[in-house]
Amino acid sequence: MNKTDYTLLNKAIFEKITLPENAVIADLGCKDATFLLAFQEAFPNKIKSAIGVDITDRRFKDVKYKNPIKLKVMDCSKKLNFEDDTFDLVFSKDMFECVSDKNFLVSEIHRILKPGGAVICVNCDWDSVAYNGEDKELISKAVHAYAVTKQPWMDDLDSWIGRRMYGFFNKTGLFESEVSICNIVETEYKEGSFGYELSKDIAWLYKENTGAISENEYAEFIENLKLADKNGRYIFSKPYYVYKGIKK
Repeated sequence: MNKTDYTLLNKAIFEKITLPENAVIADLGCKDATFLLAFQEAFPNKIKSAIGVDITDRRFKDVKYKNPIKLKVMDCSKKLNFEDDTFDLVFSKDMFECVSDKNFLVSEIHRILKPGGAVICVNCDWDSVAYNGEDKELISKAVHAYAVTKQPWMDDLDSWIGRRMYGFFNKTGLFESEVSICNIVETEYKEGSFGYELSKDIAWLYKENTGAISENEYAEFIENLKLADKNGRYIFSKPYYVYKGIKK
């Protein structure tokens, strides 16, 4: 289960959600069902059915979930295996950037939403993520490389997806659209923080021999963050764009 504290981001998301009684919801790209479980806790006795889908079930094994949550393997880059007008809410976090035909996915979300149903898409703007440290060039290199290096399971990768989400939905004329930003700002480098967990994810760049950064560069990057934290200069910023659309 993800160790990151999503309290602030959850608050920004929940403020945009109004669920009817016996709501039917879906999380596209649910990973370990973190947000479905949070919805279940935030909206007790409101949710009749909650379906989480992901391209692989590798994160499902240790998820402690029960009814009304169900988890399914599904490729969100293809036609979604749901009937028309099924869901009161479709949620997605950090998944749109991995799909090549984003316009098709928008049309599929519109299809499976009930009339008046809501879609909430939450995406980091990866090119706007910032760490403070002494070696600006190295830190910028590591963060940018992670933002633009496509992992094998990804169909696509768009590091500007946060700032682009509104446009993908709004241009269709199928939704009443709004967007806001929840900017995560941290001043401590510690386990469970967004900055700490992202820095560990960046290790993938050298472990998988992508050529983007070397093992030595990664080690220096981590030492930069630790030193900045020790000297009271550490700061991390990660902007999440929260898009809400209501199906017309």
